[in-house]
Amino acid sequence: MPFASRLDALRAAILGSTASESMDAMKAAVYGPSSYLNDDRGWLLRMIGGKTKAGPEVNEFTAPYLPVVYACWNRIANPIARFPISIRRPKKGGGSREVRNHPMSRSLALRPNPFMGSRTLRKTVQAHALGWGNGYIEIERNGRGQAVALWPLLPDKTKPKKDVGSDAPYFETVIGGQTFKLPHDNVLHIMDLSHDGYVGLSPVRLAQQAIGTGLAMEEFGAKFFANEAKSGGFLLHPGKLSGGAKENIGKAKDKRSDPGADVERQGGLDNAHRIKVLEEGMKFIPTTIPPEDAQFLGTREFNIAEIARIYDVPLILLQSHEKSTSWGTGVEQLMIGFVRQTIEPWVAAWEQELNWKLFNEEERAKGYFVKFNMNALLRGDMQARAMFYKELFSLAGLTPNNILALEDMDPIGPEGDQRFVSNNVQPLSRALNPPDPATAPTVQNAPADAGDDEEDE
Repeated sequence: MPFASRLDALRAAILGSTASESMDAMKAAVYGPSSYLNDDRGWLLRMIGGKTKAGPEVNEFTAPYLPVVYACWNRIANPIARFPISIRRPKKGGGSREVRNHPMSRSLALRPNPFMGSRTLRKTVQAHALGWGNGYIEIERNGRGQAVALWPLLPDKTKPKKDVGSDAPYFETVIGGQTFKLPHDNVLHIMDLSHDGYVGLSPVRLAQQAIGTGLAMEEFGAKFFANEAKSGGFLLHPGKLSGGAKENIGKAKDKRSDPGADVERQGGLDNAHRIKVLEEGMKFIPTTIPPEDAQFLGTREFNIAEIARIYDVPLILLQSHEKSTSWGTGVEQLMIGFVRQTIEPWVAAWEQELNWKLFNEEERAKGYFVKFNMNALLRGDMQARAMFYKELFSLAGLTPNNILALEDMDPIGPEGDQRFVSNNVQPLSRALNPPDPATAPTVQNAPADAGDDEEDE
């Protein structure tokens, strides 16, 4: 049952029940169903397990509040979301052609379901995979078993399962407080590293302490400036406090006391430029290490690099130029390496899941497959591309239409499918025994295989 239909069912259940039943249904929709304390998806275990030694609580919901985590998610999810994507099938004689008559032919690249575009769906699910280690998409099918829509599932509410004594795994998900079992072949599961091959490891949990340290430094910096950019300390009195001084200091937490006599409330941004009064010759002695002595900025830079290592994102893509000398062509090569080492493995995960689960048996038998076009990010500079195309073209490795397709340009017609070879490059046997021009056969264009390019019914 698709996502929208489930919401309609939940709404009907609430409206058609008693007041008590409606309240229970609404509570379940807001808070989710009850769960055991040892349930790894339960809110209590997530909260307890998210506490770090640095202090802040770290989980998949709080991690993106650290800018470097949010930036890493963006740097990886954005290319996945923008790559042109299409359904293709092999052609006779090699190569492939786009399939245009499948129910998902246009919607896969434009609008996988009525409520969101392809970019939104892909970026959302990729962010789930980068946070929770698992991204889930439900496949809605028609009566012929063909995919007609894709619906994202919440990663903290979905999990692969297998009952004891059963050979068929399935996915269990919670939507609107109701638990649903989904067939394994109807859920795309995008994940990376895993212990068992069924559930991916959460990068946020693996880097919990590093992210917690980053959040702690964010909080420390905020409190430092909220305290007039001064560290903590104590008040040193030359003698013994008088009764009046004790009374004024004791009123520090009394909101009705005189602000002029309120020692504690003389701090903060609201009082940053006011005159502070310390009674009876008292002096302020700082006790904590100033940020410059604690290498605050250096520690923050190291923390950025530490989290960037978890996600395999180059520092220059995170606007961090600390100790970076990669400029000019170095940046170009670095970007190509980023695509190949970081983006391409995720693209492979998407393509493998889509190629196996998106199509029914008949479509798989025809060789249908989904292809992400990564050429745009793998292209070098214009001069290098021109030399590459020229060399392959002169060796009959690429046709004019092949080159135009790689540059996302329109083909020039059937004549653009011819292959050319330079007169200076020929087989050794031809050089030793050149053919007689009078008896040499005339080269004709090979007829196009019209039957292969016809659309399937």
